[in-house]
Amino acid sequence: MPFFSPKPVCRKFFTYATKTLDFSGLSVGLSSSELADFDLKLGQFKLSPEFVKVSEKLMVMDLQQYDLCQTIANIRDKSERDRMFTQLAEIKMEMMRMAANPETYENRESSLKQSEREGITETSIYSPFSNSGNNILQLLDNPATIGEAFIDAAKLPFRGDDKVRFQQKRQRYIDGLSDYERPRWVGEMKNFLAQYI
Repeated sequence: MPFFSPKPVCRKFFTYATKTLDFSGLSVGLSSSELADFDLKLGQFKLSPEFVKVSEKLMVMDLQQYDLCQTIANIRDKSERDRMFTQLAEIKMEMMRMAANPETYENRESSLKQSEREGITETSIYSPFSNSGNNILQLLDNPATIGEAFIDAAKLPFRGDDKVRFQQKRQRYIDGLSDYERPRWVGEMKNFLAQYI
């Protein structure tokens, strides 16, 4: 049984500019047993500037939980909503673990880069969704997996100023799109990424 109301209030908890995570807001709806390892008196938790990869991952996960929350608010099927509430809780818990122990995640990023140099692809370890470039396009179709698509797409070998264009398109999505703008944005992003897949 979920710990959330049927119509959740959706918001973002991570502020990328200041590298802060709202622990108290993020913990709303989670059970006390899930929160036993965290000191919720922290309120706002600030990451040190050196945890760049962790900050980027938190930003993507925050976007993912926000999109998933909005999707849940529009679902009427109880079993599907419960399944998505569980997924939402898992994302929120992972965000809290990541912020509470950024060294572990930052070190994992370094280990993944080393594995990549040794012939093991980063995506095969890091993301369960990443098997091919076409998978990125499929991930863009579901608001709950757009964050994963961003992670995978950021690893593509962009040429020229396309890396900047990708970041601008990603930021446009993060800043928020209306229900009317979102399908158009997905189409534009797919067309843009298709040249690298």
